[in-house]
Amino acid sequence: MRAVLTFHGVDDSGSVLSVSSDALAGLVAGVRAANHEIVPQAELMEKPEIPDRVALTFDDGFRSVHDAAFPVLRDADAPATLFLTTGFLGSDNHWPGQPGCAPRFSMLDWEYVEALHGSGWAIEAHTGRHLDLRTLGADELDAELAVADEAIEARLGRRPEAFAYPYGYHDERVRERASRRYRWSWTTRLAALSGGEATTMLPRLDAFYLRSPHVYDRFGGSGFSLYPALRRFLREVRGS
Repeated sequence: MRAVLTFHGVDDSGSVLSVSSDALAGLVAGVRAANHEIVPQAELMEKPEIPDRVALTFDDGFRSVHDAAFPVLRDADAPATLFLTTGFLGSDNHWPGQPGCAPRFSMLDWEYVEALHGSGWAIEAHTGRHLDLRTLGADELDAELAVADEAIEARLGRRPEAFAYPYGYHDERVRERASRRYRWSWTTRLAALSGGEATTMLPRLDAFYLRSPHVYDRFGGSGFSLYPALRRFLREVRGS
């Protein structure tokens, strides 16, 4: 199975945006025990002919990515990608449009982003303000993408080539705009990679649903695909 796993924070809060350090370590071990290699996101996408590979990604840029996720993955020699919301570094994740009930987490600052980059993490784009891009006019949409790209390039010397849609929200217009800037754009659709999906609508598996040993011990095995399909169905029912 080829798949991208997505995380947000690594902490013991139990929130839907979090997994614990132990769960992260267990998931990495479980993926490898299932004979899957953990590779950088770009390598996964550039070599689709190689099966049984997984990439790890983190959205937003919570401080716990550096403080908790980084040590676990460094010790496991596992690469990762951070999709960074640049406009709230040094603050927290209560950006415009964030539900008031959402848990509040401290964000990274550039010092820690640079440390992750220097250790081999890929730093990619997640906009400047984490807005629902479908609500923006053409000029504002382009500016929202550009401000994150330019900030990352200015600080790290590398322009992003991958993108994650805030909240997973996208439409045809947003996808077309993203395709002008990025090689790959990632959604929140719960699925493994099939090889036939458009590069502007790529799926990921939310690690929150994989944090139990009962799940990750069966990673990629017979019948495993039924579990994300069920979670996807339940999410769609709740959203309807």
